[in-house]
Amino acid sequence: MIAVNAQSQKLANALYSINKNGVFYFAGGTQRIWYTNSDIHIHRTGTPNFDLTLYNVKAKDEGGFKWNTAPQFSYTVGYYFKKKNFGLEYHYDHIKYFVTQNQVVKMKGTINGASYNEDTTLVKDFFMLEHSDGANYAMVNFVKWLPLVASKDHKYNLDLLAKAGIGVVNPKTNSTIMGVHRDDRYHISGYVTGFEVGPRFNFFRYLFVTGSWKFTYANYNHFLIYSGQGSQKWFAAQFNYMIGAQFPL
Repeated sequence: MIAVNAQSQKLANALYSINKNGVFYFAGGTQRIWYTNSDIHIHRTGTPNFDLTLYNVKAKDEGGFKWNTAPQFSYTVGYYFKKKNFGLEYHYDHIKYFVTQNQVVKMKGTINGASYNEDTTLVKDFFMLEHSDGANYAMVNFVKWLPLVASKDHKYNLDLLAKAGIGVVNPKTNSTIMGVHRDDRYHISGYVTGFEVGPRFNFFRYLFVTGSWKFTYANYNHFLIYSGQGSQKWFAAQFNYMIGAQFPL
């Protein structure tokens, strides 16, 4: 175990042999994300008024990077402390969330004061919900780079990237509910927590690429609809692929 730790430290020192305290880095890329089904609660005091819960609702992302629309993207900026062997970073995921149309869900609650408890088909004019200019995770992460292997000249090396963090969700919700449409403003609506793991390949000392799995729990306890609000929670699996640059500082 001592030999393994010594070798890992040797690799870590070799990666950034310039005599600096740490490494500043930034990266950008895109992602795919897969959501668990969720219960969505919506409440409106205007006309029509309602207080409803939709159960076990399916949803999907937009399919990754798209040229014909504002893409799903991710970026990160951080600093890694060499002596302490950990880093801190800000990470932003512009993810997209679309409730699947034409699915049948149980909907229960009240509409204009009358009780409602029916299996309901979600069609665009009756119920459409998207966090489509982002469901938007903004997170602060604790970061570890675990050296795995390096070339003899140390121009190329492979790390295992591990992160854990917490932050806020800042969605821009687009909804049509019972014929009333609203394309809303950005709004801090709750929190997200998660962890991430994957390989980090460094090349030519100053460049790197990553491909990592991220697992999150997101609680949207107050997103906006016309004259009202909604809430939902989900777990999600996400694959991020990014390219970045790093500089000893």
